[in-house]
Amino acid sequence: MAEPAATIIIPNYNGAAFLPRLMQSLDEQTRSDFVACVVDDGSSDGSVNWLKTNRPGVRLIVNERNLGFAGSCNAGLRAAVTPFVVLLNNDTHLDRRWFERGMARFDDAAVGAVQSLVLLAEPPHRIDSAGDLYTVAGGAVKRLHGRLREAIEGAADDVFSACGAAAFYRRAALEQTGLLNEAFVSYYEDVDLGFRLQWAGWRCVIARDSICYHHLNSSYAPDGWAMHYHSARNAEIVWWGHLSGRLRLRYLPAHAAFLLLQFGAEVLHGRTRAFLAGKWAAWRSRGLIRGLRDADARIARVSDERIRERMSSDWWRLLVRPRLRKLLRLPGEP
Repeated sequence: MAEPAATIIIPNYNGAAFLPRLMQSLDEQTRSDFVACVVDDGSSDGSVNWLKTNRPGVRLIVNERNLGFAGSCNAGLRAAVTPFVVLLNNDTHLDRRWFERGMARFDDAAVGAVQSLVLLAEPPHRIDSAGDLYTVAGGAVKRLHGRLREAIEGAADDVFSACGAAAFYRRAALEQTGLLNEAFVSYYEDVDLGFRLQWAGWRCVIARDSICYHHLNSSYAPDGWAMHYHSARNAEIVWWGHLSGRLRLRYLPAHAAFLLLQFGAEVLHGRTRAFLAGKWAAWRSRGLIRGLRDADARIARVSDERIRERMSSDWWRLLVRPRLRKLLRLPGEP
């Protein structure tokens, strides 16, 4: 039997309801040279017992304490010895050619990360994510989120970063740039990694025929104070940590304008405290921000102009207009 080419790492927290279908879809893959590794993060729903009883061939790592999404992913990444690694949410299931078609994109030696086409699990299977876009104003968005599946046909091949719901990585790229930053806990940790890969000169591309179905917001805690706090904190750390001094100066007005508009929206939604607490925590994380800048300087193989080209300048359309439509209940493209 050939050595496995990849390790598929599935962070799991109380995902027992989704594991049977996910594991069945892994069994049905047209290419099977992979190892499945579940990292359980303190589940209390019988996930560990179910895996031991029904999937003894799956590698199981049980965290001694709850590490959060980034920490659980890293536990699996550190244990992997295969040339490629895959991060996969526990609340997903897969088309039978998902692995084969995702791995095919690594035929290009410049590709460090591959994004599956993540569709919403419920019909009509609209797009959840076709990769992350990152704007000069500082916000990240899921590309084509909510659009019909056919919208992927006209989309660009390169994306800024891979959404952690279903992301393939070349292990050599991660050895160069580092793993997920556990200081982020959850939210923006995949964008942070995407920035490092971009600075190191790796491409991130979409595998538009590698299909993953996602039960959105069913993995880990999807809402509440912690989500809004970490989103506000981590978004700020990423912008100040990964843009060069020249780019920060150039786009500071856009960043300030977006923050002001975002603050107004959070006030209207009653999330002011979480938003402000997150921004204050980012201000207190200046040591972390300096560390991100230093790490980028060590691995940088491209100019900041190349980074600018990878970011989207149309932040108003991507970040503000959808929020205005939702706030004012205006019709528009989903």
